[in-house]
Amino acid sequence: MKLTAAVKPLRINITTATIVKTVAILLLLYLAFLVKEVLALVFVALIFASAFDPWVDFLQRRKWPRALSITMIYLIVIGLVAAMIYVMVPILVKEATDLANNFPYYFNKLSDFLDNLRRTFGHYGLADNFQNNLDNLATTLSGWTLQVVSAVYGAFNGLFSVFLIMVLTFYMVVEENAIKKIVWSLTPARHQAYAIDLVGRMQLQIGYWLRGQLILCLAIFLLTYLGLSILGVKYALLLALVAGLTEAIPYLGPILGGVPAVLLAMTQSPRLALVVIVMYLIIQQLENNILVPQIMKRAANVNPITSIIVLLVGYKIGGVAGAVIAIPVATAVSVGLKDLFNYKEKKELRLDKAA
Repeated sequence: MKLTAAVKPLRINITTATIVKTVAILLLLYLAFLVKEVLALVFVALIFASAFDPWVDFLQRRKWPRALSITMIYLIVIGLVAAMIYVMVPILVKEATDLANNFPYYFNKLSDFLDNLRRTFGHYGLADNFQNNLDNLATTLSGWTLQVVSAVYGAFNGLFSVFLIMVLTFYMVVEENAIKKIVWSLTPARHQAYAIDLVGRMQLQIGYWLRGQLILCLAIFLLTYLGLSILGVKYALLLALVAGLTEAIPYLGPILGGVPAVLLAMTQSPRLALVVIVMYLIIQQLENNILVPQIMKRAANVNPITSIIVLLVGYKIGGVAGAVIAIPVATAVSVGLKDLFNYKEKKELRLDKAA
């Protein structure tokens, strides 16, 4: 006669405190979703404050008041932006206007090239696929461009929101350790020291990311403009600006920035288009093997797949503004996750030693 052990029913004990905490977290998340535009503005200000803070600390160590330091940094940044606008905008407007006026001509040139390609390699079907993609590009380009421009301006509700970001950044920086003081006041006493350390490391990583990203965008812009100008590609400044801006998009940016230049070079000469492709590949290799390791070495690395998912989620939640702040948010969160994983590993090691 076989004896079977009684199977004990699985019991899950959920305390009232757990239910209250869960409901509170859900309510906070819902509230955050309702005010996501405000949170986006605050977080953008936090990003800039994290980038400016080391420079302000540097000036403060040389007996400069913090208010005067951040004011000087603002004046320098505004002056540089104004100088770039004064020099570049007239050329960009001229190139963009000329490109818009001559777009049908360039489209016909590409169509003629594809007709020749179809006659030569028609049985492979490659030219037909490319022609279909080109047709879709021609029909959607103007509408897509207007959508992007309107989204960029609408994301922060115009100049008022830009002004608000500047004001928030100013007060975050002028008050020494302002963010840490807020965290200190909201954190239970036993966790205050760790919370302050965590926020400090998050700020450092966000600052490293922003400064590094700006330097990378500028470097790609200059390299692209120099290369296209030497090769004699039309609209070099406009195409270089596109390459520099799309550099902010992880992994897909170089492709998005290179396609317009290759298409326009193809209208001048197929051989020139091949040379432009080689130029972009060289710039990409310089970026991956020299620029990024040197410029972004202090910033936390976010997994490529994670970056793309975070970008898509950010865009879905907050549009262009959500996509812009998605990567710095992921960078900050990665600091906390590393601490969590390290804590679990140390806890498991202590349990193994105790056993």
